[in-house]
Amino acid sequence: MLTTLTAHAQLSLRGRVVNAADGQPVPFCSVFLANTTKGTTADENGNFLLPNLPAGRFDLIVSSVGFETLASPINTNQSAPLLIRLAPSANQLAEVQVRANRDPEWLEHLDVFLKNFIGTSKNAQECRIVNQNALWFDDDRAALQLKGGAREPLVIENKALGYRIRYVLEQFMFDYGRKSVSYLGYPVYEPMKPRSRRETMRWEKARRTAYLGSCMHFMRTLYARKTAEEGFEIRRVLERADSTKVAGQWRVKRARYLVKDALPATFLLNDDASTDSTTALAFENLIQITYTQENESPEFVRSLSPFSEKLSPGGPQTSLIYLTEPTVTVERNGNFYNPLGIIFEGYWGWEKMAELLPLTYEP
Repeated sequence: MLTTLTAHAQLSLRGRVVNAADGQPVPFCSVFLANTTKGTTADENGNFLLPNLPAGRFDLIVSSVGFETLASPINTNQSAPLLIRLAPSANQLAEVQVRANRDPEWLEHLDVFLKNFIGTSKNAQECRIVNQNALWFDDDRAALQLKGGAREPLVIENKALGYRIRYVLEQFMFDYGRKSVSYLGYPVYEPMKPRSRRETMRWEKARRTAYLGSCMHFMRTLYARKTAEEGFEIRRVLERADSTKVAGQWRVKRARYLVKDALPATFLLNDDASTDSTTALAFENLIQITYTQENESPEFVRSLSPFSEKLSPGGPQTSLIYLTEPTVTVERNGNFYNPLGIIFEGYWGWEKMAELLPLTYEP
């Protein structure tokens, strides 16, 4: 729970974190704005200060071992200190029947997790989770699902983009049957210190490459209604169920058809649900997004045909999106919420943590 106390300066957040059960301070807890480089650790009395914040709406995250993670939307124009009450964890991990050791089955689950969380891109080869032992897995074979979480924030070193990331992982699920993955968590980024000017330039180039054509790039241009100018093409994809009779039995197969005519950015937007500072995604069916300025990576093409020795070069980066909620709000910086309100397929579905940049990144 988060409440306001008294007035304070703009574009900084100050407050205190206490135990909701007894009002005692929660010392040395982690406080940050999700998906940014803005984070800190509270002092021994639970006091914290987040200075020099960008304007806008962000998720304020407060986490500490033994407490439920607090995730609360907040506007950084908030001018009053905060009193944050953390609830003690209702379920201790020891009570959950999960596999949390490094036996062969755990290592097998770890491999599935890394491929579907860190990714399989070239950048992923330079990423590592420092504290892998914090991960636990629950393999539900009956439901064909691998679920997981972490006992503490994951520490991820991305040496491809030059970030050290603390990631509060709330949930992870891989569906064996559908080959789909979903996860929810809150990262905070810390730029790594380059060893040389050459490494600085390498990181700058890699970050720009990761940004161009990304979901964040698209959302920013969608907010500005300049998708076409930035190299994005938007098209509808229609789905139809076709029935065929095989060996005396009817089988239904869903087929997808691309409508070739490109659409303006406004086709995806609901002006009635937009405000001065946000815009709202609202559309039906599938939408194909093509970034014409960059081709798909060889690693992505390999993921589509892992057993093929000869692969054709990838075409323009192509993704599919569809909504699971009536509307999804998009902000100027590319942030969107609810983050689980959009499902990604294709290139954006393949890109994982190794490609992600903080919302404070500007090319």
